[in-house]
Amino acid sequence: MKKSQSQSLILWRQVGGVAALQGAITLTWMLYRLYLPQLLAGFGFAGFDRGIRLLEDSLAIAIEPFAGWLSDKQRRWMGTRFPLIVVGTILSSVLFIAIPAIFIFGNPVSPLRWILPAVIVAWSIAMAMFRSPAVSLLGQYATQSQLPQAMSLLVLVGGLVGAARPVAGDFILSLGPAFAFAVGSFVLLGAVAFLRSVNPDVALSELPPDTQISERVSITAVGLIAVTGMAVAWGTRAMGERILPHVFQTQIAGVDSKFLMAGFTLALAVASLLAGVIAVRLGNQRMLLGGLVATAILLLAMVFSQGLVMVAATVLAVIFTNSLITTGTVPFALSLVPPRRGGFGVGLYFGGFSLGMSLYSVVFVAPKAIPAVTTAIVGAIAFLIAGVCVVAGDRLKQEGPVTN
Repeated sequence: MKKSQSQSLILWRQVGGVAALQGAITLTWMLYRLYLPQLLAGFGFAGFDRGIRLLEDSLAIAIEPFAGWLSDKQRRWMGTRFPLIVVGTILSSVLFIAIPAIFIFGNPVSPLRWILPAVIVAWSIAMAMFRSPAVSLLGQYATQSQLPQAMSLLVLVGGLVGAARPVAGDFILSLGPAFAFAVGSFVLLGAVAFLRSVNPDVALSELPPDTQISERVSITAVGLIAVTGMAVAWGTRAMGERILPHVFQTQIAGVDSKFLMAGFTLALAVASLLAGVIAVRLGNQRMLLGGLVATAILLLAMVFSQGLVMVAATVLAVIFTNSLITTGTVPFALSLVPPRRGGFGVGLYFGGFSLGMSLYSVVFVAPKAIPAVTTAIVGAIAFLIAGVCVVAGDRLKQEGPVTN
């Protein structure tokens, strides 16, 4: 059962447990993305990886909000979200090890070879089942005003793990799928065990009695959260997949763009700590809106920048403004829903993000063939749309404030 702890504004041990789980989730997805083309090609499904990723994003559109909603119900009935997180983690770990086992011991010419893509999709569904419930735990561990600082630790840990991909991809592939996937599976189990050890059911403050607060989530709030996730997904993908690689390759000679992308991811992770502190002091909505507008402008400035000094200045500025986005979006989603519907709110944001990823893949079949300037315009518009949602969300809270 949950316990009240009012002596702190953030329960850092519990936030650290969620951050460890976030790091494990990032690691397993990184390993999966690296090996997916190789595994599918080995079973005669070369080129299927794009279709599977599109299917995964499409399924997550519904699964993420449903999982969050289910965890809200579970917390109301049982006083905890943790059982759903544990079941999802164990199922994901088992399926994650099963993927290389099928690849190694299966028969690529048998009709049963279709079991490999089936298990791959099943694993992605299992992963989507516990992310929203886990991240929504932040609503228990921090006051609404302190949520960006708590979120910054998750961004830091996830970013530190993600920064390894551009530079360590070849080394990870040299380990072989069996060893790499086993490591990912055990790290995932270890992370949930660590979260369990820090008492995940503790809460900073007790929820109000049922009779004193409405659990209804307005249709407007649902739309604003989902559209924000979708727009941020478009802007983030445009920046990371096309704009930054283009700028690094054309404007910074003599340095491998992989190292520059790793440095960008690492710097973004570290900058999130500062962004979290600033958002707490000046207000999350204000800083999130500023980050979205500034990033939109900087994307356009970046593609027109010439010379090392100008490029470095715009990239450094984007690192800071984008860190305000990464630390502020989940707290924004939590602020638009009642305290008892935090899982649903986070799930809506992640579901919207997955919808954005799916639509981006459909609209931009060959993103690297599109001019960088065009992509920058698309990314800027996406971030500005998210900014409009933040303004509308702030007005919605003023009309009918939701306390978290």
